Amino acid sequence: MIYIIRHGQTVWNLEGKKQGRKDSPLTLKGIKQGQNIANYLKNENLINFQLVISPQWRCQQFASIICELVNKEFSDCILEEGLREHSFGLWEGKTEFEIENEFPGFLEKRYNPDNYWSYIVPMGESYELLSKRVEKVLEKYKNKNIIFVCHEMVSKVIRGHVLELSKEEILRSKHPQDVIYKINVKDKKIKNLNIKND
Repeated sequence: MIYIIRHGQTVWNLEGKKQGRKDSPLTLKGIKQGQNIANYLKNENLINFQLVISPQWRCQQFASIICELVNKEFSDCILEEGLREHSFGLWEGKTEFEIENEFPGFLEKRYNPDNYWSYIVPMGESYELLSKRVEKVLEKYKNKNIIFVCHEMVSKVIRGHVLELSKEEILRSKHPQDVIYKINVKDKKIKNLNIKND
């Protein structure tokens, strides 16, 4: 069984900035999202589950909120390098408006359906490279009960691999910050658990 949790809202999410490998802190809403997710997880049987998290600060901050409320030791979390967010390279910390001003036409090339999967962001990476990285992570934790705390683009390719989705399906998918994805790996069945954010 796999749970996939995306970190809560950050300052840069709110400002519409690409984060990638850089970080910005959780907002108050993001902290509340962590509390709500933890309160839901309290009712799940997580005794045999390992928390495997992106080492980026926003995920560590989010996971620490969850751990505190579900009585798990944060020190027991595995910081998994392969779960780092897609690298936006020279675009990190910028809005799409700013990117278009500095790199005219590059966003159009990236979002072109013929290029989207393989397009490498300047000094960054592509979905294709991200997918290969995440595939190694899934192989590493194969047949284990895992709670992944990660990022939206990482979540998309995890679900893509586990559920055998097409590239097009992966690219179209989303991961709202108040949703937990619960996947029965053996049956390839997924539940979208919407967690209310008061």
